[in-house]
Amino acid sequence: MYKYLLCWRYLRTRYIALASVVSVMLGVATLIVVNSVMAGFADLMRTRLHGIMADVVVDARSFNGFNDPDEVMARIREVAGDDVVAMAPAVQTVGILSIPLGGDEMMTREVQVIGVRARERERTGDFATFLQDEKGKKVPASFAVDDAIRGRSRLGQVVAGLRADDPRREALTADLDALMPPDGIILGHALGVLHQGHDAAGRQLPDFAVAGVGRKVILSFAGATRPPKAVSDGFTVTALSKTGMSEYDSTHVYVELERLQHLRGQGDGPGAAVNQIQIRARPGVDLDKLAQTLDAELSAMWPLRFKVETWEQKQGPLLAAVAVEQSILNILLFFIIAVAGFGILAIFSMIVVEKTRDIGILKALGASTSGVRGIFLGYGLLLGMVGSGVGMGVGLGFVAKINAIEHWLSRVTGRKVFDDAIYYFSEIPTRVEPFTVAWVVGGALLIAVAASIIPAQRASRLRPVQALRFE
Repeated sequence: MYKYLLCWRYLRTRYIALASVVSVMLGVATLIVVNSVMAGFADLMRTRLHGIMADVVVDARSFNGFNDPDEVMARIREVAGDDVVAMAPAVQTVGILSIPLGGDEMMTREVQVIGVRARERERTGDFATFLQDEKGKKVPASFAVDDAIRGRSRLGQVVAGLRADDPRREALTADLDALMPPDGIILGHALGVLHQGHDAAGRQLPDFAVAGVGRKVILSFAGATRPPKAVSDGFTVTALSKTGMSEYDSTHVYVELERLQHLRGQGDGPGAAVNQIQIRARPGVDLDKLAQTLDAELSAMWPLRFKVETWEQKQGPLLAAVAVEQSILNILLFFIIAVAGFGILAIFSMIVVEKTRDIGILKALGASTSGVRGIFLGYGLLLGMVGSGVGMGVGLGFVAKINAIEHWLSRVTGRKVFDDAIYYFSEIPTRVEPFTVAWVVGGALLIAVAASIIPAQRASRLRPVQALRFE
């Protein structure tokens, strides 16, 4: 009983021990906050990556792809059965996007050109959920340049107001087609809207739309002929794709599959060539196993023609980089708790020197070696419990209120701490993992107890005669 009483007394009266408690508390709270934010970012990133891509992707090893995609999809359906919910053929190639800025000036960007059928692509992923106009308003997944889009221009409004038998209608319609080509294109958000950042005073500048819905752009790419020839055509922007992943929003453009096949010389009709098939699997299906099965079957039927991968395998380097970054950050932040452990070691060593006489009296009164050792080990455990317990509460509370804290800091500093125009997140994403909280708290307790072992061992070895020798 005396061990617990002394531990509690030391905790209440030795205010220098508060330094160790605060160190442990800060270390635990920091690790919980950082892990929760990193887990939230990782989850949101995985969700968006998965939404951009289908569950399983069948890629052609040849850049020009393969003919008769319906035959390949029929074979996939035969092999996978009910495990496949939807499929969408696609053509992916590299191109140059030119955006007219007025006069002869053009803004050119290298892009990934993806030919899809909007409705089929919508069924294989979250394609439709990312589509909006330059003002953030949701728009349908379509490449149709309809009357609503044409009505954005003054000329389109004039044409819409003319009677069908008006002699001016034909000429004005031709002018409108030159201004707004009948073929639609969906741009990555960062291609159509430029983020201008902050001015010298730190104020947020409004985003500038260089190619909003209804604007004409010019797309150039290599044809599928031998040798390849450059192909160029005009398109009208029908939507912007805002996935929240800058790599895709700044490089991806989508056009109608049949139009891209025709322009590249890959044929027309159902047998036209594609170089990718995107597959959506039934929920609960083992994607790795499905990809391996399809790869084996397609390779047996068409050797060296296809490569089948899950969305995680295609994004392996990025996902691995995030995991490594999170692990390294955890190791570095855990040093904060390790520093608190050295503080406990120093404080306990000082207490042993100070309490030499008291330890001698305790041993003279019959306290055992294990009892004296237990006093300091229990004291270290108590410090760790208080520090990690308070740190856990502070960390979880910070995570729960992190967006309110961010708004407050933004008001105080006059500058956005977390700029959603850059990260595309309306709020800071967080996810608390009970297992992570448990190992952080458990690790803090372990370090606190480990740091008290040496002082406790030294105190337990003191002999009463030596301790009281000079009293």
